[in-house]
Amino acid sequence: MATQVVKNRPSWLGSLNIGDYASTLAMEYGAEAADNTVLTDVYRSNAGGLLTFGFSADTYADYTDTDLAIFNGVNTAVPLTFATGTGADDEAAFMINALQVSATPISGTVGDMAGTNISGNAVGRLVKGIIEFNASSSTNGATTGSQLGAVSAVQSIYANLHVTAAAGSTLDIIVQSDNNSGFTSPTSRLVFNQATGVASENLSLAGAITDDYWRISYTITGGSFTFAVALGIV
Repeated sequence: MATQVVKNRPSWLGSLNIGDYASTLAMEYGAEAADNTVLTDVYRSNAGGLLTFGFSADTYADYTDTDLAIFNGVNTAVPLTFATGTGADDEAAFMINALQVSATPISGTVGDMAGTNISGNAVGRLVKGIIEFNASSSTNGATTGSQLGAVSAVQSIYANLHVTAAAGSTLDIIVQSDNNSGFTSPTSRLVFNQATGVASENLSLAGAITDDYWRISYTITGGSFTFAVALGIV
């Protein structure tokens, strides 16, 4: 098994690359245990209950718009994407629509770096997918695509968008699928709301979809945008 050192690892919360501010980042995924012990049992019995998810991050404070965005994010659901590497295309990532439930605006000890802390829970299901795009662009384009697989009748395709910087007029992004790697006849499956500034969005579409190749196509006017898109099927 290959091991990793935690470094050069972006992760996105809403329109922030939280990796630029956080010193620690953690997620917890599990299931509640529902007691179903009966009188004739001689040991405690449990059934698997509802799935649970939580995340937390310790960040350095800069008391600018970044901290204001974190503070104002309490009680707000935004997409959350954890990169498992450097955020390169096709790398594995964990993605979810997350509800930020708490923030510690000021924390620290004399002589130490000023810090903040945020934590939250899930609004939806945790998905293990991939980073489909993570870069800045000033021109129209499309990714080469990834063979994520078909979407069965009991599955959905999920997409997280994080626009972290905007120096342009508009950004339009479409998630497309096809049955071949050349995308000779792509079908539009998900359409993000047009971005005119920093933004984020979580979308999903239920199957069945027989196409097994997936990509994004994007159109930019008036300048450049920095954005990341993660895709996954579950």
